[in-house]
Amino acid sequence: MEFKNETWKFLRDSSLNSYSQIFFSKNKTFSIFILLATFLIPGIGIWGLLGVIFTNFLALKLGFHKQTISDGLFGINSLLVILGLSVFFKVNLPFIFVFFAINIFTLILSVGFANLLARFNLPFLAFPFIIAIWFTFYVMNSYTNLEVDEGTTFFLNDLYKIGGFSLIEFYDRFENLPVPNIIIGYFKSLAAIVFQSNRIAGLFIAIGLLIASRISFSLSIIGYLIGYLYFVIVGENIQNLQYGYIGFNFILFAIAVGAFYFVPKRNIQFAVIVLTPVLGLLITGLSGFLSVFGLPVFALPFMLMTVLVVYVLNFTYKQDVFPKVIYQTYSPEENLYNYNNYFERFGSNIQYLKIGLPFFGKWKIWQGQNGKHTHKGDWENAWDFVIVDKDQNTFKDEGHYLKDYYSYNAPVTAPADGKVVNIIDGVEDNIPGEINMDQNWGNTIVLQHTDFLYSQLSHLKQDTFKVKIGDQVTQGEQIASLGNSGRSPQPHLHFQLQATPYVGSKTLKYPLSYYINYKSDKEEFETFNYPNEDQMISDIKINKVLNKAFKLIPGMVFKVTSTNEKLKNSEWEIHTDAFNQTYIYCTVSKAFAYFVNDGTILYFTSFEGEKDSLLYYFYLSAFKIFIGDYGSVTIHDTYPIHILFSGMNKYLQDFIAPYYQYCKANYQSKLEEINKDENTFKINAALTKKVAKKLIETIDFQIIGDHKSIQKIVVNSDRSSFEININLEKNF
Repeated sequence: MEFKNETWKFLRDSSLNSYSQIFFSKNKTFSIFILLATFLIPGIGIWGLLGVIFTNFLALKLGFHKQTISDGLFGINSLLVILGLSVFFKVNLPFIFVFFAINIFTLILSVGFANLLARFNLPFLAFPFIIAIWFTFYVMNSYTNLEVDEGTTFFLNDLYKIGGFSLIEFYDRFENLPVPNIIIGYFKSLAAIVFQSNRIAGLFIAIGLLIASRISFSLSIIGYLIGYLYFVIVGENIQNLQYGYIGFNFILFAIAVGAFYFVPKRNIQFAVIVLTPVLGLLITGLSGFLSVFGLPVFALPFMLMTVLVVYVLNFTYKQDVFPKVIYQTYSPEENLYNYNNYFERFGSNIQYLKIGLPFFGKWKIWQGQNGKHTHKGDWENAWDFVIVDKDQNTFKDEGHYLKDYYSYNAPVTAPADGKVVNIIDGVEDNIPGEINMDQNWGNTIVLQHTDFLYSQLSHLKQDTFKVKIGDQVTQGEQIASLGNSGRSPQPHLHFQLQATPYVGSKTLKYPLSYYINYKSDKEEFETFNYPNEDQMISDIKINKVLNKAFKLIPGMVFKVTSTNEKLKNSEWEIHTDAFNQTYIYCTVSKAFAYFVNDGTILYFTSFEGEKDSLLYYFYLSAFKIFIGDYGSVTIHDTYPIHILFSGMNKYLQDFIAPYYQYCKANYQSKLEEINKDENTFKINAALTKKVAKKLIETIDFQIIGDHKSIQKIVVNSDRSSFEININLEKNF
């Protein structure tokens, strides 16, 4: 019985997702509204529902990818096919046979297209629906026992069957409301997506879309209006927008490109406006071409245009202009707010490999990018590093000898994991003040970190290489010592990133991941930035106590209690999912908190589940923790809007989120106290919420622990104050 209940729950959820997937959503409320819209003609609604349940059940039993079934991606195509057939044919025994056959055929097409287009990183959309329904329409001419159902073709006949003349009179009054034709066309275009031809179904869908996503709702209007305007200007038949299953192409294209496959920033929404007339051209051309074969165009223009745009924008070198959605939440708002959070943290460098400094300790930028002397043109994106004393001198005594220079013979380390691909050795060091123009780069090593990303380190000391070509190196591993070879008047380390393995290659504009910047004895933690000339910087010194306490490894189990009686005691487990993402799972609230610990910082990436839980407060308090041994460094960050805001504030913010964000939720943390004798620490953190720069809430946190784990979180706010006690029950 348990298996049957689980199976039914899976089928229920996956089938509802199939309905909302029509608009690239997984909102259950929206699914109900679309379901109700299909049931305005009960015969259509019933068979559509049976079709999607049957397809998902069959896919489950055949062992196809369970997550794809759960997301509703297989069921959506069968749903659309059966809705289409139910409109045009009477339900009889031949129809039932065709029902099963076409569902199986559509599932086969869905699985095939999903795997085929996935190889090109492209969506398969509703291509299986188009092929299946065209094929069905074609063969129906030979099936003489199938009868065309005129009743479902004319909506008034169906209303009469349901409620007689009184329902028809009510519908007439609704239809005769003084509504502009352009608005009627919008509702009917929405209704046409589920093979309805009345404005009531469109109204249901519009309300559900508004509840599910304000961004998608806005784009549906923008897409339709641009398409309508285009048809008016070029002289196309406006009625085709409403009755020819054409107008919804503009709506679906706007939502797919402007809010689903790409982060709904203003750039992509502007692109949607520009590309919509191109879609109009495609609609008219394909409609004329397919009419020769007696086939309706349906959603083909939208699908071709969407796939083309997604494919073409894969080749843009400026991924931050039209950022693609990497982790799909099926909510445009969450996709946008998560992206904004990542952008606040890492700028446009989200996709970058972490490249650190190639040395230990504190060094000075002797010459920065686009420097005064040699960092020009193709080689402008490079740095020269030296060690200086408190008076900013690079040497002691008179500096006549190499040994007088603080940088000379200093260890040079790998800035990131990689492979040694090129080495120049055997170039003698210069006497201070002289340079070797014939062997410009001097002794040099080139490391490969990824495809098209290499680092070059030059002016090294001969015969000090600790690696050879082909060796694998890890970040922080010493690879040589610094010398004064090549075009180097005094010992300094030349460091650059490049796209090819050759010594002296053109440099890349590429940031350094983490480093400490010293400003007037003030330490600042820099992330993915470009240090400037004369700055004093250093690599990150990790605090051993913090490193151990925040090392949350899969297999750990924590028992969590609280002095707040409203919050249930919990058990937290550390897990890793199939995508190698680590998360904390609360067995009581069923909440998930995903996080990353890269050895320098621990930061949370998302939270899913009940916010009235202890895990939620841990997520808020430890949102971003610096594991470095620097008591003067304050870490700043911003929370995703959807995590902390709700109600009217968030609702209104959603509408204008692609253009302006007036709701803010800021975070900061700082190592307040470290007792190295007792191996204990205390971190102060704070959350501030603002609406239009007006402070509406503040929460202060204290995170207390030792070298074994986090032990306590103290929460203080205007609403309540309480403690969360965390006990490590099971280590990995």
